[in-house]
Amino acid sequence: MLVSIILYIAAIITSIVLFVAALVAWLSEYVESRALAAFIVGLLFLLLSRLIYFLSARKAIEDINERLTTISDVAYAARKGYGVIMRFVESILDQWLK
Repeated sequence: MLVSIILYIAAIITSIVLFVAALVAWLSEYVESRALAAFIVGLLFLLLSRLIYFLSARKAIEDINERLTTISDVAYAARKGYGVIMRFVESILDQWLK
């Protein structure tokens, strides 16, 4: 199962690399410069990644950050509650042992 998933991911990565190479080769025929074509394709992927971030990933990252903040607050409250309980138990044990 794991091997098939790894091979699937490798195939996806290979196809993306080949697509980008073909896109650069095709665009270089029109702009007559491979460097300029690679730069243009790079800018397009940069814009695409920013668009994906702002449309979907940003909300997911904010949700994860909110959950982590909640977990941190709960852990802080648990730590404080543990301290209060320990002081209470210590005071009872001190009175009982005297």
